[in-house]
Amino acid sequence: MLSGRREDRKSFGGRLRTFPAHEGTSIAHVNSPSIHVNTTGEFPSHQKPSKGEFRYKQSILFVFIGFTLGNLILGEKLLALVFAFVGGLLPSLLQKRRKDRNQALLGKLWPELLDHMISGLRSGLSIAETLSGLATRGPEVSRPIFKECQSQLTSGNDIGLVFDFIKTSFNDPIADQVCEVLDFARSTGSRDTAITLRTLGDFIRSDISVRGEIEAKLSWVKNSALVAAIAPWILLLILSSQPSTVQAFATSTGILILLTGVFMCALAYFWMSRVGRVQMVPRIFLTKGRS
Repeated sequence: MLSGRREDRKSFGGRLRTFPAHEGTSIAHVNSPSIHVNTTGEFPSHQKPSKGEFRYKQSILFVFIGFTLGNLILGEKLLALVFAFVGGLLPSLLQKRRKDRNQALLGKLWPELLDHMISGLRSGLSIAETLSGLATRGPEVSRPIFKECQSQLTSGNDIGLVFDFIKTSFNDPIADQVCEVLDFARSTGSRDTAITLRTLGDFIRSDISVRGEIEAKLSWVKNSALVAAIAPWILLLILSSQPSTVQAFATSTGILILLTGVFMCALAYFWMSRVGRVQMVPRIFLTKGRS
């Protein structure tokens, strides 16, 4: 670890300036354009509505679209209510799918991030400087997270709190393992941090490869569940071209049958999706108290 002040030097695609060290750790600052984004790459909360308000408005919009399409296709307002109900569920489903996809993407970035960390440590940078460098040199998806880490480090925050922030932002057991290795190396002054990270990177690559193969084999379960959930409603739309079918389902009994079908299809889909999902590794290194 370095203490005191370090001379200016160029690294990680930007000019590093160090400030007085706190508790034996040199803090680096990377000159980069000021971008007002949070850890998810979105605009600050004061520039947009809250997530709850946005989801509520989005659900209302989908309900209106579903009701309008149902009324245009079937010509019955009672049947259009079923379409409105299904439309109201779509934003939550899409939001969950997007969140899972982004989560999986962040988890697959760690081999590349570890290569950048190893390169920085072997070039003589401290752990704090290496994390700051990832704000400009790391993958585009993870840069907002490390920009916030850089901001916290230059503000004089303890690096242990920065590790906790990385764990929370990535929300992944691999991030917990990497942060624990870095935290242990920082506290003990280990000289073999780069070698340890290289070994950990090999294990992570192997784990990602195995999980990818398992997810590919189980993907047919999710696809089958999706087809089984959509097929009855496609058939209903085809049959709705007959006036007798529309009149039959326009009654209170028909509406009850349709709502029951929506509930059963949703239940079956979520159950099959859960069966076809690979279990996550327990996060035993989530966070720990900092004094």
